[in-house]
Amino acid sequence: TDVPGTAVTAYSGTKNIVPDSYSGSYRLRETGRGGGIETYDMNQGTDYGNAVDFTDTDNNWYNVNTQLYQYAGDAHFATESTYDYYYNTFGRNSINDNGLKLISYIHYDAGYTNAFWNGSYMTYGDGGTGYSPLTTLDICGHEITHGLTSYTANLDYQNESGGMNEGFSDIFGTMVEFYGDPASADWLIGEDIGSAFRSLSNPNSYGLPDTYLGNNWVASVTTPTQANDYGGVHTNGGVLMYWFYLVSEGGSGTNDNGDSYNITGLGMDDAADVAYRLLTVYLTNS
Repeated sequence: TDVPGTAVTAYSGTKNIVPDSYSGSYRLRETGRGGGIETYDMNQGTDYGNAVDFTDTDNNWYNVNTQLYQYAGDAHFATESTYDYYYNTFGRNSINDNGLKLISYIHYDAGYTNAFWNGSYMTYGDGGTGYSPLTTLDICGHEITHGLTSYTANLDYQNESGGMNEGFSDIFGTMVEFYGDPASADWLIGEDIGSAFRSLSNPNSYGLPDTYLGNNWVASVTTPTQANDYGGVHTNGGVLMYWFYLVSEGGSGTNDNGDSYNITGLGMDDAADVAYRLLTVYLTNS
């Protein structure tokens, strides 16, 4: 049975979440949003079959311990916030618009500084030296948006379409952060886990291009592999990210190709409407 509870999250302060009551305890599962939201503990293993429930005796999720339970509240809250953002903003019922259950596995592997959508669910590592677990609002929103992309434009994960795939995930990961915790939201990606690794407002500051074919642009490759970042997908996404920032906030200058621009921003919400329609209506996989 769904029972509203409270989580003292590691990244977003005290937030309301919905676990369920089960066998005299509470666990991080709910059925009220779409087909449900569930959050599981990998115990730093890699076998999903060994994942277990996070449990709590009083539904006040404040479990700071050596097993890092406190980050479970972040993952559950971030997934609920992502569902709510897409539902309340666009009327979308989960990432497939048909109530797909959103399942998260956290504490994946030891020293794993990454997170990913594998086509069915989300997985979050605990970070490595200098990094804490990757269960922040922007990172969770980023990974869940990869799932939404797979159900809409299904952008090929390589070269330019792959750069747009990553760019959309950073755009909507940022929107989820502003939705779920506006008081501490910003234009950076990953800043809460130790240090940021990308910026929508200044991609160049993190070695990303802000202009198509401009500085830091990665040329397409004929054989995209993980070793060459599938043709620079995590780098070239900076162009779409900066486009979104300019449409939101405005800006002026001369880009790397010598083109001058002077843009009046529409605000984040209208910019997000444009980006969402672009992703879900107009774009094709390539």
